[in-house]
Amino acid sequence: MFSAKPAWSDGIYPLGETSDVSRLSDEPIPFQTPDNSDLPKRPGLIWEFGDPFLDTGKLDSGFEIPTGAVWQPRLWLFATLRSAVQTYDDGVAPRASEWVSRLDLFANLQLTGTEKMVFGIRPFDTNRPDRFSGYTFEPTADDGFNDNTNANIRTLFFEGDLGSLFPILDRQGSTPLDFGFSVGRQPLLFQDGIMINDTVDAVGLVRNNVRLPGVSNLRSSLVYGWDELGRSNAQLNDEANMFGFFNSADLKNSSVNLDMVYVYDSRDLGQDSFNIGLSSTQRIGHLNTTFRVNSSIAEGRDTLAAADGTLLSAEISLTPYGSDDVFYVNPFIAIDNYTQVGREPVVGGPLGTLGILFASPSIGNFAAELNPFANEVAGVAIGYQAFWDNHKRNLILEAAGRKNTTGVGNDDLAVGFQFQQRLAQRIQLQLDGHYAFQENRDNGYGARTEILIQF
Repeated sequence: MFSAKPAWSDGIYPLGETSDVSRLSDEPIPFQTPDNSDLPKRPGLIWEFGDPFLDTGKLDSGFEIPTGAVWQPRLWLFATLRSAVQTYDDGVAPRASEWVSRLDLFANLQLTGTEKMVFGIRPFDTNRPDRFSGYTFEPTADDGFNDNTNANIRTLFFEGDLGSLFPILDRQGSTPLDFGFSVGRQPLLFQDGIMINDTVDAVGLVRNNVRLPGVSNLRSSLVYGWDELGRSNAQLNDEANMFGFFNSADLKNSSVNLDMVYVYDSRDLGQDSFNIGLSSTQRIGHLNTTFRVNSSIAEGRDTLAAADGTLLSAEISLTPYGSDDVFYVNPFIAIDNYTQVGREPVVGGPLGTLGILFASPSIGNFAAELNPFANEVAGVAIGYQAFWDNHKRNLILEAAGRKNTTGVGNDDLAVGFQFQQRLAQRIQLQLDGHYAFQENRDNGYGARTEILIQF
């Protein structure tokens, strides 16, 4: 039996909607369908050829190819449109006020449950903060409409499973052929973006469901990337080749990731580098915790592309009893200058995963409220996320700061919020605002309104 009640009935904490839970009901609950309940109907995609996405009913029988695999081709087109009006002042450069839009458009050719080809473009921007289509209000020297439409291919890869693709080689199902693979221009996100957050031309091979003593599941991946690597300075370097070895293990009480990447730069400018990251996620009592250690080692002298450094970070959160709210504390310390393997120009730096005040919205000139890079700095993000109306509305309140550990750089503190409201089945409204107290510079501030539509 569940009964929702307003947050103020029990005081300020928790801030969001609460529920009383007594025990499981003795009354049977009928299977919920759109016909006998308030469940919404399945939202269709822009275009669906073949079996519709997540629909019910009889599946197409498909056809068998010479490898023995049965293909059931389905082509799905879907997109996310974001449009924002925003103003941003970092206390140094002139204030930027603009209306900008971003469209992520994808086509998914699904052949089986494991084999598919994905094609994607971003026709309203060229993957740089100052190259989004829209209108610039200020600075007045740059005001006017901006047309950055293009047909650049941002995503194009094929992925599958060797055992599923070539069942003729193992009719009895006893040969260990279950290796996943992917090849093409694809997003790479490891250590939650702290190690790499980039789209790279790469080929990957993964082995899943490996059993070892004390390990319920081990997944290991080998990745070779030969083009489109952005390096830590987000400058595209087509001469850089990356070799990655990524591992994820589920243990009795925690999930552990050990990831390693070596980057060879054929331009021979001393830009070769090695990155290693170790993380562990678990519950400690009522706390949800993730601890990470990420290090970067540059072959030559430190540069913006690669440098020596170590970033220690933690993500600690708890959920108040009777609610879905989240209270979190995310501290970090960077020893020397930690640099990522690669990142896209619009996503910000390695601290972006630790809080909304370190994260870039990845659209237009609205940058991270606090410097998201990890060079001789320590800091923390403390926040609270509250939910209402069955998660149709949520609010994040956050305070964050960073302190330079050498005594030479600047110390900054910021407060901000992020509010999201579901307007319709496919439409979301988001409001953001922040104010930053900055040492040796004018204080910074920003505000933005965004409409997100999913097709």
